[in-house]
Amino acid sequence: MIYYSLDKDAYQPRFAYEGDAGMDLALMHDLTVPVGGHRMGDTGVHVAIPEGHVGMLFVRSSTGIKRNLVLSNGTGIIDHGYRGAIKISLHNTGDATQHITAGDYIAQLVTVPIARNNIAEVRELGDTERGTNGIGSSDK
Repeated sequence: MIYYSLDKDAYQPRFAYEGDAGMDLALMHDLTVPVGGHRMGDTGVHVAIPEGHVGMLFVRSSTGIKRNLVLSNGTGIIDHGYRGAIKISLHNTGDATQHITAGDYIAQLVTVPIARNNIAEVRELGDTERGTNGIGSSDK
């Protein structure tokens, strides 16, 4: 269960279809994103991410395809303890200014379980088959 509250003038989050992974979020105000520019939008939605989970914020596929808008930071992370309004930083990768109207559902919040890990520094890491082979190493 994801509990939420709304600021005045915020729009209800929604699941468009039964079984959807992402909860759609709308902006509570109009927003204009110029070509190559970044603008911050406010949903006015506050959520209580369940303990042991993380909220991952993505643009809706239609936002990216039809409007050429992406999240400025790629994916937004909402930690369990955060209770502020969800804000969306958008970047316009297209060739036309984008106007978003208040109430347009432009992003989605997906909640996923996370593993709790402790961290420890060691002198050396164990060897693996991959080793230090990085980007492009599997394109043999």
